[in-house]
Order: sequence, then structure tokens, then C-alpha cells
Amino acid sequence: MNPMRIQRIAKKLIDEAGEDRQLALEAHRFFREMVDENPQDAAAKNLLVDCLKVAQASKNNIVKVLNLLIKMEESTDADDKTKYSASSKSKTMFSELDNLTDD
Repeated sequence: MNPMRIQRIAKKLIDEAGEDRQLALEAHRFFREMVDENPQDAAAKNLLVDCLKVAQASKNNIVKVLNLLIKMEESTDADDKTKYSASSKSKTMFSELDNLTDD
């Protein structure tokens, strides 16, 4: 896989995880209102907690994707140092991903 394809996949995963997080937080607000209206509603309380778990999991997934990209970048940098002189500069995968997220 070429670096550009990996960057696009990572950006898509990050975007989707962000959308999942927003939806989970919206659902959390909905169930929070239900619990506020009826504090005895055990099902709404359980769903409220589940929504928070989904929101946190989506955030954790973003962190995992970024960690993997950093590890790949470090690995690529180590390979580049053995192949090229220190004076040659190239854009890093991480900076390219940053550019994609700015679009």
C-alpha cells in the first residue's frame, strides 16, 4: 500500500469515528432527558451508559489510528535515513494526514 492510500484510509477512519462519537453524544442527551423526566427508568439509564461507552470507544479508536500512523512514520523515517542522506527532506505521512484533515 502506498502512503497516500494509507493516509486516505486513516482520514476516513478518523472522520467516521468522529461522526460515531457525535451520534453517541446526541443519543446520550436524548436518554439523559428521559432519565430526567423519569428517574426510575432503568432501561434509559442503561442506554445512557452505553452511549457514553460508544463515545469513549470512538475517541479511543482515533487515538489508536494516530498511534499507528506515528509508528509507521517512525519506521519509514528509520528506513529513509538508511537510504537517503540527512539533507534530503520529504513530507511525512503525519503532516500529509494533517493536510487532508484541514480540507
